Amino acid sequence: MLAVAISAWGVLAIVSSSYAAETNRAESDAVVAEAEKLVMQAGQVDPVDTKLIHQAMDKLHVALKIDPRNDSAYVDLGFCYGVLRDGDTAIDMYRTATDLNPSGSNFIELADVYLRVGDAEDALLAANAGLVKDPRNARLYNAKGMAMNDLQRFDEAEDAWEKALKLNPNLRVAQANLDALNGGPSGRGSVSKHSSQQPQYNPMH
Repeated sequence: MLAVAISAWGVLAIVSSSYAAETNRAESDAVVAEAEKLVMQAGQVDPVDTKLIHQAMDKLHVALKIDPRNDSAYVDLGFCYGVLRDGDTAIDMYRTATDLNPSGSNFIELADVYLRVGDAEDALLAANAGLVKDPRNARLYNAKGMAMNDLQRFDEAEDAWEKALKLNPNLRVAQANLDALNGGPSGRGSVSKHSSQQPQYNPMH
């Protein structure tokens, strides 16, 4: 009977711990959502309202105190540091997000920030790592194509964009990149510098 009671208590403790973790994440996500509203407001003016960006960052740090494993908070912090032109810290934030949650979407963000700072080799590594996790992600193939293009591996860039369009024929940025590649001087044009749709302002330039 004692063994059964101990076993039951162990199960109860695990369930309670899981519930607490879910509650913390939900609370943390709510704070992240508040921060994202501030980021959107900051981007609606020109130049970007850095005061609002700092306020958003304060909220994101609060979110991480509630749930230190909230990868979304790290992604948004990465974006904020990018807005403030701190590329190195932005990269650190995105890398932390992929460490916590190696999802395809997080690797897209990491590849994108590498592309913005001109690090095509690490962008390619990030895109490939994401494709291991999410091999049917068209946006990851688009990011891979952009990295290949920057590395002047044009045939491989073309192949990556064609794969992106096979997976998602409506991915306009991949089509635009492919058109630019084939329509520019000597058939090699100037492609988009971002792997996905970005806010109206460019945080890294």
